[in-house]
Amino acid sequence: MADHLDHPLAALAFDTVATAGHYGLAGTTGITATRLDGIAIATLQARKGAGAALVEALRQSLTPAFVDAPRAVAAGNAVFVGTGPARWLALSDEDAELAATLKNAAGPLAAVTEQSAAYIVFELSGPKVTDILAKGALIDLDPRVFQIGDAATTVIAHLGVTLWRASEERWRLLVGRSFHAAFCRFLIASAAEYGLELDGRG
Repeated sequence: MADHLDHPLAALAFDTVATAGHYGLAGTTGITATRLDGIAIATLQARKGAGAALVEALRQSLTPAFVDAPRAVAAGNAVFVGTGPARWLALSDEDAELAATLKNAAGPLAAVTEQSAAYIVFELSGPKVTDILAKGALIDLDPRVFQIGDAATTVIAHLGVTLWRASEERWRLLVGRSFHAAFCRFLIASAAEYGLELDGRG
């Protein structure tokens, strides 16, 4: 991997996805950003008036912990992230036919849309993740407020993202595929003072 120590964005074209390597402060890594490939993604939206019935059906078929709330909940080999009232993003790195699985589970209670090609999934980890995200986020990410499992659909540096806190120092983020390069630029600029390890693949 290459090192990019001086003016890390100077040689990077605005519409070019950054290459793997170390950016910013040398000799330390405050954040590691990994792009997770091969993840199936789908949206699940309750049909009008069917929100409560859908939640109950999914509690029965997937997990008793399923909730209609801005939370990330594991259910079998998938994770469901609440993005709005009776609306979720579902992700799975095992079930390539996730959308079909959800259609079978939800039946006529929900609309399911395949979204795997629409998003890039990042995992961010390290002691400075919250500090870096806070430079662009419009919400309070302090761990006393935004706890493990909490999720939000928000804006970071003018880019729409869905994010959730997977552990104390580990976050998952979904970014629109067309914003891949722009989000990498945000990470590089925000992490320069702490050091960023961008490995590109997961």
